[in-house]
Amino acid sequence: MRLSLLLLLFFFSCSIKGIAQKQGTVKGVTFDSAAKKIVANATITLLRQKDSSLVSFTMTDHAGRFELTGIMPGQYRILITHINYQNSHVNFSLTDNKKSEDLGNIILNDKALMLGEVIVKNEAPPVTLV
Repeated sequence: MRLSLLLLLFFFSCSIKGIAQKQGTVKGVTFDSAAKKIVANATITLLRQKDSSLVSFTMTDHAGRFELTGIMPGQYRILITHINYQNSHVNFSLTDNKKSEDLGNIILNDKALMLGEVIVKNEAPPVTLV
């Protein structure tokens, strides 16, 4: 009885280890290139590429970094949103051979770009008499 319980426990632990090895990770850093700074507290949403169904989500830390784990192989889209920046997205895929994806610096564009002074000049068309 005790031997069969130990064998059952052994096979159960091996099956969990096999499932865990098939899962991957994706990580990256949100970055504002205009201000030359990281973007903290951005929302990172992981969606399936084929139907945009939600897989997982997280937020960037104070250093702009994020990491999502436990991702099964497939094709995905990361959607990055922040109240001060325009939405951005990155497509990637994970396979059994490539279980990890490092997206590096993901550039976010500021929503409130200030424009310089604008001067409008125009020349009046010549007057013609008929």
